[in-house]
Amino acid sequence: MSAEESFDIIIVGAGVIGVAAAYYLQKNSPEKKILLLDRMAMAGQANTAMSAAAVRNMFASSTNQMLTDTSIKYFEHVQNDIGYELLFEKTGYLWLLSETQFKHESVQNWMKRMKKSGIHHEVYDKKQLKEMIPGLNVDFSDDEEAELMNLQEADYGLFGGDCGVLDPTRLVEWYFEEFKKICDIKPRFNVNVESLLLEADPKLDLPGEPYVWQKKRVTGVKTKDGIIRADVVVLATGAWTNELLDPIGMDSRTKAKKRHIYVLHAEGKPGMEELLDTKGFSDMNTIPFTILPSAGVYFRPQVQERGFWIGCGDKVGRRYDYIQPPEYDNPESAYYENSVYPVLSKYFPGFEGARPVGSWAGGYSYSPDAIPFVYYDCGVLVLTGASGSGIMKADAMARIADALYRGEDEAELFGEKKIPAQTLSQKERKVEVESVVI
Repeated sequence: MSAEESFDIIIVGAGVIGVAAAYYLQKNSPEKKILLLDRMAMAGQANTAMSAAAVRNMFASSTNQMLTDTSIKYFEHVQNDIGYELLFEKTGYLWLLSETQFKHESVQNWMKRMKKSGIHHEVYDKKQLKEMIPGLNVDFSDDEEAELMNLQEADYGLFGGDCGVLDPTRLVEWYFEEFKKICDIKPRFNVNVESLLLEADPKLDLPGEPYVWQKKRVTGVKTKDGIIRADVVVLATGAWTNELLDPIGMDSRTKAKKRHIYVLHAEGKPGMEELLDTKGFSDMNTIPFTILPSAGVYFRPQVQERGFWIGCGDKVGRRYDYIQPPEYDNPESAYYENSVYPVLSKYFPGFEGARPVGSWAGGYSYSPDAIPFVYYDCGVLVLTGASGSGIMKADAMARIADALYRGEDEAELFGEKKIPAQTLSQKERKVEVESVVI
C-alpha cells in the first residue's frame, strides 16, 4: 500500500452490516471506487461471528419491526428464491413470562403493536406450556432457593413463528461475494484503522488546524501503513465505534457490553435430547429460541449439533466496556457456573449437570432507545447501536445508509417498504423506545 491513496468511499468494518452496506452502495453507485477494510483476517470474523445468530421480528417499536421484518424476508428470499443456503431455520422465538410480566402494560402494548403490524405471534398459558415443553418447571411454590434467586414462574409463553436462526458466516458470505462481483477494488484485511482523519473544510494550510472556528470534515483514515483518503468514510464497527469517533469529538450515543455464548451438547442427557425434539411449535420440530422469565437467560437449539447455545442478556452488574478480539477466547467460565447455570437448571432440570464444551464472547453496541443509528455527518456515515440485533437489522440498515449517501429522502427496504432516510439519524430521529431487548 502506498503512503497515501484516494477512494470515493472507505468502509471500515466487514461484519454483516459493513458488507451489506458495501453491497448496496456499490450496486446503486457502480461508478464509485469503494474500499472495504477490516482488522480481522476475513469478513465477518469479529462480533458477527460471535453472535447467537438468531433473527426475530417480534419487537415493540414499529421501527424495529420494519427493520427486522424486511431484513428477515430478504434472507428468506435469498435462501428460497435465489437458492443461496443461509441455514435459515424458522425455529421460532418463545418468551416465557410470569403472570405479572405478561399482564404488564408494556407487554400488552407490545402485542397490540405486533397485531397492528401483522407480526405473527401466539399466546400459550401455563397448562399448554407444560404439555408442549418436556421438562419445563412451571411451579416454584415450595422452592426456597428459587425465591432467593428472584425467579418468576413461567405462566405464559409468547411465541413468534416467523423468527428463527441462521448461519452468520453464510450471510456475510452472501453479501461479500455479491459485493466482490461488482467491485473492482480488492477488499483489504488485517488492516487496523488507527484513527479517522479530521481536517478543516476548506483547508487553509494553517499550522495546527482545524481550529474551533473552522468547518471540519472526516477526509479519510490513518493506518500504520499511511493515510487513505475518501470523500465519505463509512463506519460499520459496532462495539468499537467509539474508539474512532471519541478522539475526534463525535458522540455515537452508544455504549458497548460484553456478551457470552456457551455451547452444551445433549448426547447422553435424556432431558436435553427430549427438549431438542420438541414438537408443536414449528415445522422444525424443536424447542424455539427461548427466553426465560428471569435474569435474562436464553437458549438456542442447535439441531444439527444436537445441543444448545446458552446466553444471557444481563443488565445492571455488567459494565459497559469495549471488548477487544483477544477476549473472544475469554468468556468467563465462572459466569456460566455461578450465574447462568443455576437459572437454566431451575426452569429446565434436564440441563442439570450440563457443562460447556465450548464458549466465546463478543460485544453488543447499545443505543439509548435500543434502535440503531444510521446517520451522515461531517463526511462520516455511521451505522451502529443495533443493540444486539445487528444481524436481523443488517439489510435494512444498509439500504438506509445507501439512501443517505445518495441524498434520497426515502430508503426502499425489501418488499417495497419505504422509510424516511433520516429515521435512524441523530438530529431528525423519529422512533419509539424499544422495550423488548434481550
